[in-house]
Amino acid sequence: MKLITLPHLAPLKPPSGAKILLLSALLANFFFTASCSSNTSAQDDVVARVNGKDIRTADLEKQFQNRLNSAEQRPSADEAQEAKLQLLNQMINDQILLEMASSGGLSATDAEVDVKFNEFKSQYTEEKFQELLKDQKMTVDEIRAELRRSITIEKLINKEITSKISVSEAEIKNFYDKNKESFNLPESYHISHILVTPVADAELHNGKNDDAKSADEARTKASRLLREVQSGQDFSTIARDYSEDPSSAGAGGDLNFQPLQAIENIDPRLAQAVQRMKTGETFPQVIETRFGFHILKLLEKDAGGQKDLSDPRVQAQVRQVIFNRKDQTLKAAFSEIARNKATVSNFLAERILGSAGKSQ
Repeated sequence: MKLITLPHLAPLKPPSGAKILLLSALLANFFFTASCSSNTSAQDDVVARVNGKDIRTADLEKQFQNRLNSAEQRPSADEAQEAKLQLLNQMINDQILLEMASSGGLSATDAEVDVKFNEFKSQYTEEKFQELLKDQKMTVDEIRAELRRSITIEKLINKEITSKISVSEAEIKNFYDKNKESFNLPESYHISHILVTPVADAELHNGKNDDAKSADEARTKASRLLREVQSGQDFSTIARDYSEDPSSAGAGGDLNFQPLQAIENIDPRLAQAVQRMKTGETFPQVIETRFGFHILKLLEKDAGGQKDLSDPRVQAQVRQVIFNRKDQTLKAAFSEIARNKATVSNFLAERILGSAGKSQ
């Protein structure tokens, strides 16, 4: 149930909340071709220059190695070059946005950094936090610096883009009318689950940092959690604290509405259980699938059929789709303009191009 990424572009896999460490995620949906200048030069320890500020080879290599550590296989030389060019391009974009934010008085404050750092660190035990620092070869000061840059860019994006996006009722109606058939939905079930996997996961991050490491341990843990739910403890709280599903634990195990076919594709036993449950009920047994051991709760049922625009869920969904489209377009336009105003030299691109045709 984990995302599969291309080896040479595999991102770091930090727990929820640590994503803020990746400044490039703010511009992940659009890349730019790095501009090159033939009348500038730099030493080998500089890979790019943005408005006179150098981006060092060591900084690029460190970020590249962090990403490489999570790849399932080593990239080829050509794949590594491509990945470095894309990563450097994102670093250039980040630097441009940081300068814009700073000149606009939007730099992150110490208090804002403290809040984000505490949120980030609170997801770890002290032991696992130290392991993270060691694995990623980072210090606390470096993490705080990354957080400061990320918060600063986020403040700029919010001010210049997010705050300016509006979605009108007319736009919502127009989108719905053009896509009405998309809202003729099958019967669906709003479910939550708690998943306990039978293998150790070094990157697991639930509220209690609790990870079963074998099938027997997972079965015992799942049975204990089911008893706690049946005794009246809050399902979503237990899911946040103990579930080993990274995609839903943070949301209290909520998997939202799923058509029966989608549930059956995960495992027929889950679909059979859902069909036997009443709204608000937790299935009385732990369900074992190829993913591990599930505790399943049915929150709502939806009979399906054609959904009208008067349905609040339809309105929310349409509004979000329109918002996301505007957000993506505005980010691309904003970043293009910012790039046009900057003076950028990409020395790594020059070196790669200059080495074309030469024996390696």
